[in-house]
Amino acid sequence: MKKLLLLTLSLVAGINSFSQSNTQFNSVSNERSQKQIPFSQFVYNDKVALKLDYFGELVLHPGLSMGVDYTLAKKNWVTIHWDSELGGYWHRWNNTALFLKSSIGARLPVKSFFVDLNLGAGYMHAFAVGTMYQISSEGGLEMAANWGHSHFMPTSSFLIGWDGTRKMNLPWTFHAGVEAYLQSSFNHIFLPHAAAKVGLTYKFKRQSL
Repeated sequence: MKKLLLLTLSLVAGINSFSQSNTQFNSVSNERSQKQIPFSQFVYNDKVALKLDYFGELVLHPGLSMGVDYTLAKKNWVTIHWDSELGGYWHRWNNTALFLKSSIGARLPVKSFFVDLNLGAGYMHAFAVGTMYQISSEGGLEMAANWGHSHFMPTSSFLIGWDGTRKMNLPWTFHAGVEAYLQSSFNHIFLPHAAAKVGLTYKFKRQSL
């Protein structure tokens, strides 16, 4: 009888312990899912598209940019969108540059195709390629740290593309075109640049037809 009572109490204690641990696990899982909700709500918003571009400074100097395309307003004849991008490019034997930029654009549809006009601004940080030298305190030359230089970056772009979200309810758009931008404080002038852009956007959530 005592053995049966001890066995019963042990079984009850074990079930209670498992129940508590399972409750704690569920509460942790709920907390994690609640933390993920804001990000999921942003990504699965039908106004949000993720974008990826080849960014070829002077066409042949390779680079990449990635970011977010956010639809501010959409009509049958125009889509107003706000883009934010992070990227960079490599100019062999000259410089490597990183940039963060934002722009406002108007996308004008022609059936499933479109013309996209954009104006924006950003920040660029350029690093010279090669070893840097400076005059030492003794009057000779010594190696210097390459911390790069900061630049203001006004931008404009002209793109043409195909919009699969408009007629076929597909998640993709494809685009290609040219982006012109200025690099401030380069030998006391705004140095003009042109870059080829080829890329796509992808929506995780589309508007239902």
